[in-house]
Amino acid sequence: MLDPNPQPRPRPTPRESEPAADLTSEQIARWADRIADGRDEFPADLGEPDRAALADAVRARLRDRLVQLVARAIAGRLARADAPDTQE
Repeated sequence: MLDPNPQPRPRPTPRESEPAADLTSEQIARWADRIADGRDEFPADLGEPDRAALADAVRARLRDRLVQLVARAIAGRLARADAPDTQE
C-alpha cells in the first residue's frame, strides 16, 4: 500500500574526499579559455586526471598567445624595416 504522506528522499551530498565527475573535452576547453583569459580561477576540487588535463589546456592556450604576440612583434619590426623612408 502507498504511503499517503510520502516524505521526499534526502539527496546525497557529495563528500569532499570524492573527486568531481570527469570533465568532457569540451568542458575542459571552455574552462581553459576562461582561466587563460583571467575570467575564472583554477578549481580546487578537481580529480587529478581532470586537473592535469585542465592545466595542460591552460598552458597550451597561454603558450599559443605568447607565440602569437612575439610573431606579431617580429612581423611589425620587419615591416617597418622594409618600408621606404619617406622623411627625406
